[in-house]
Amino acid sequence: MSKQDTSLLSSVKAGRNDPCPCGSGQKYKKCCGRVMPIQPIAPAAAAAGTRVCGTCTACCDGWAAANIYGHEVAPGKPCPFVQAHRCSIYERRPMNPCQKFECAWLAKDSPFPEHFRPDKLGIILIRVKWRGHLAYVMLSAGRDPDEELLAWMRKFSERTGRPFFYEQQGKKFGFGPPEFQQDMIDKARRGEPMW
Repeated sequence: MSKQDTSLLSSVKAGRNDPCPCGSGQKYKKCCGRVMPIQPIAPAAAAAGTRVCGTCTACCDGWAAANIYGHEVAPGKPCPFVQAHRCSIYERRPMNPCQKFECAWLAKDSPFPEHFRPDKLGIILIRVKWRGHLAYVMLSAGRDPDEELLAWMRKFSERTGRPFFYEQQGKKFGFGPPEFQQDMIDKARRGEPMW
């Protein structure tokens, strides 16, 4: 089957009892259309205040470019396996990017307040490394960061020494200690992307 045929099939909505467009030979409801709830949180974790995705699917809604089992995910093209705020392939989701993705708001000791949940904030905070230290990328999930959010992040960065990257109107920026700023200047001189 050609790539064009595959993309055409993936754009057609299969009925629950139709053959699955992925070509597995199974009914859609038993394959890619199978809805499985995201793993429930254990009672002990809930008591400890551990955060869970709940109905937030911002990381799957196309804001981060990815390829999930041959399906291109990009702004305007959400993951086709998300249905009713649930991953229909949760148990067999790919290692990369799905299982390895780290939402900074969900991290065990997240420093970010409750209202920073990506679907509420319109920004996904992603943990990355800079010189072996923790840093963050503020990825748009529907909006660019406004001045109030950037002021909060600047204070946080100054207090912790953790730099962050962000984008506004298609231009990339970074904020952090002097060494970080010098690294960004050097990258720009070499024509390398900031992140």
